[in-house]
Amino acid sequence: MDAKFHLKNLVIQNFATFKNQSIRFRPGFNAIIGETGSGKSLVLDALQLILGGRADKKVVRRETECALIEASFTCNDDKVKAFLESEGFPIEGNEIVIKRLIYKNGTTKTYINHLTCTVTFLASFARKFIDLVGQFENQKLLSESYQLYLLDHYSKQLPDLAIYQEGLRELKALKKEQSELIQSKTHREQRLDYLNFQLQEIEKLNPSSQDEEDLLKKKNLLMNIEKTQKLCFQVKESFDGNDGIPGILGQLKFLNSLFSKNPDLFQDQMELLSEIDDRVHNLNDIVDRKLNMEVDPADLEGVLDRLDSYQRLKKKFGGNVETILQTQVEFLKEKNTLESLEVNCDELEGKILTLHKKLMSQAEKLHKTRSQFCKKLSTELTQKVRQLKMNGATIRLDLESLEELTDTGFSRVHFLAETNPGEGYFKIKDIASGGELSRILLSLRQILASDDSISIFLFDEIDTGIGGDTANSIGKALAEVAAHGQVIAITHLPQIAQFAESLIIVNKDIQSQDKEARTESTVKEISGKMIQKEVRSMAQLS
Repeated sequence: MDAKFHLKNLVIQNFATFKNQSIRFRPGFNAIIGETGSGKSLVLDALQLILGGRADKKVVRRETECALIEASFTCNDDKVKAFLESEGFPIEGNEIVIKRLIYKNGTTKTYINHLTCTVTFLASFARKFIDLVGQFENQKLLSESYQLYLLDHYSKQLPDLAIYQEGLRELKALKKEQSELIQSKTHREQRLDYLNFQLQEIEKLNPSSQDEEDLLKKKNLLMNIEKTQKLCFQVKESFDGNDGIPGILGQLKFLNSLFSKNPDLFQDQMELLSEIDDRVHNLNDIVDRKLNMEVDPADLEGVLDRLDSYQRLKKKFGGNVETILQTQVEFLKEKNTLESLEVNCDELEGKILTLHKKLMSQAEKLHKTRSQFCKKLSTELTQKVRQLKMNGATIRLDLESLEELTDTGFSRVHFLAETNPGEGYFKIKDIASGGELSRILLSLRQILASDDSISIFLFDEIDTGIGGDTANSIGKALAEVAAHGQVIAITHLPQIAQFAESLIIVNKDIQSQDKEARTESTVKEISGKMIQKEVRSMAQLS
């Protein structure tokens, strides 16, 4: 088969009993074989490190500084590429390289495509596209949320679930907005009192730059009234004359008389003289008013009070009249918002109720369809596990209805199994037998592998406690899963190994160095017709 995403090569250096080995993997079914203690499980341990597993400094080979694990993957899967590129790990061509260095002091370094990454991210990537099925692993398939995802995948409900989840995100956003409004509403009255007080103070003054300028002029005038009247008296003397000496007004009167008596001579200047006379008399009237002006102390007090209000508001809201006016605009805007809060809260509550009702309807539809397919998947799983020689075993999917909406509706699914009739049903993860657990998980993989996002399947201890016809059935099942992705499995049974497209043989040798014995694991890969020859050798030894 042409796998879109598969492990191509694994380099292991200074890792436990491995000194320097390069292991080639093929698409399809790869079986790792070898004698007990040869290092088969170390190959899977190395793969687990590549998948974000916890590193132990004890794996660093003695007398070396660090262990290196490097895996090369062939990737033609757009989903895998899109995921990595969205996280900042672009792919050039069709190769993904993951490398981990484990130092003897316990520190590690991790790389994807030669870019540093965290182990947490590596683990999230692996959970999305690679599945490890082992006896004691915290497996993805045993997560209730993932079990529900598998049920939705099986029942073709993922598009409907995506629509529901989009609506739920909208509902959460509306509720957040509602919470913020309610919080604002709590302080609304207090804030409105403050805003109204400040606005009243500004509106009472009704400030403007021109008004402030006029007030300053009036203040200067009122505070200097005595000096003003003295000056006006002197000006008045200039206009009226003194001690028999005619003033400006008398002189103008005399000029008017001269001009009138000699019209032929001063005809062209009569109009100009008349204009001057009008202006001088106007000026005289102004001086009269200033001279006769009576100062009311209240006038000065009023001017000073208004100027004091200007100073107080400028200090409170900014350094000039413009900032006071800008503050007034902002306060009015906030006041209008707060006063409309009640209307907004009511409108938002209506939207929330309508959307919640819609989501409940969608969740009900999801739950109903899940309930129908629970029975179908239960039947199919039961058939598959019995084909794997779990005679009498029954798988049952129980669907629970929750009281509140969750990210997946209001359903919770439980994968239960009764491995022997009459013993009762238990959650799959609580089943004691690792071999039975592996077979149940393998059955799930047979049913779901063709449509799942998982592309690489790692099976550890798949043949624990079995043999004969059961092993033959498991071998066929692994080959079936391999038709939809790459399978890598450790086995010591020829009945399983015979279905592999590639055998990875792990051997252990004792090397003598300076009178000291050192264990070293080596690997070779065989395929084609050589597989059956190796399988026959395994059968003779077993």
